[in-house]
Amino acid sequence: MGSIAKISTLKSTWQRLSQFSKHPRFKLVSYIFKLVLTVVILYLVFRGLELRSVLENMGKLSGGVILLLILGSFLRHSIQLTAWRLALRINPEYVPDLRAEIHSYLIGLPLAFIFPGGFAAMGRIFWVKNSSHVASALSFVVERGLLTWATVTFAAIAAILHFPGISPLWGLPLLLILITLPLWSRYLFHLWKEGEPYRDRYAKSAPRLALLQVIAALIALTQYWLILNSIQQISWLDNFKLMGLTTFSNALPITIGGLGLRESFAIHFLKSAGFVPSQAISATLSLFLIQDVTPALIGLSVLWKKRR
Repeated sequence: MGSIAKISTLKSTWQRLSQFSKHPRFKLVSYIFKLVLTVVILYLVFRGLELRSVLENMGKLSGGVILLLILGSFLRHSIQLTAWRLALRINPEYVPDLRAEIHSYLIGLPLAFIFPGGFAAMGRIFWVKNSSHVASALSFVVERGLLTWATVTFAAIAAILHFPGISPLWGLPLLLILITLPLWSRYLFHLWKEGEPYRDRYAKSAPRLALLQVIAALIALTQYWLILNSIQQISWLDNFKLMGLTTFSNALPITIGGLGLRESFAIHFLKSAGFVPSQAISATLSLFLIQDVTPALIGLSVLWKKRR
């Protein structure tokens, strides 16, 4: 009886905390806090740096490299769009609509800047027709979850390669569990009674979704390699280790658009390869402008037309 009472107490406590976290005032305070944190981190990162040197390093990118970065960005967004469309099909009642899928994906890009961690991108679920918003939200969680999985997996591999102090006796087994997560995560649906209709389709889609996110992550790392090589020479393997660790910051939803935190990680890790802070910052900002800001502006125009 005592254990049942404790479970009931924990459940009621969790429900109260969940309701509190959804309160508009809590969301506003949380957003303001993280916005301030973003500004503070950016100040600490750029303090003592000459903006001119950052812009000069960004200006070293040749037309050919910029073209390759744009092409890589187009491929990455095409892959993410494909992953979103595939995730929507986890719901057996979903009726595919390519136009709505493209519009909802593009609209989600500017929304990702509204709240730290890109969670506001979930707003895309309101721009695609489905049997329910819950089903669309599940698709978003699956797609975003596997994106985070790819980021963390590459960061884990990079950590094992970069830090000699990590013991393979426990590092490799944990890495194996992490790598195979998309295969055994389907059993989590057994813990969710309402998730039974989606279980089989998720099991079939998860490997393909995981592969798409792996390809997207590899493209991003190659884009960083192209940028860094425009500044000074670095091998692809060293780039993989250092930028793999840097992009782990994308999995930490504490700043707006990852700004500041990503630059801090880049400064710390790229220092071992001989890159000065202004060079590290120019690398992350260059890809941020091409990969995130420009497509978000396109998505903003789509959102504006839809709202009109």
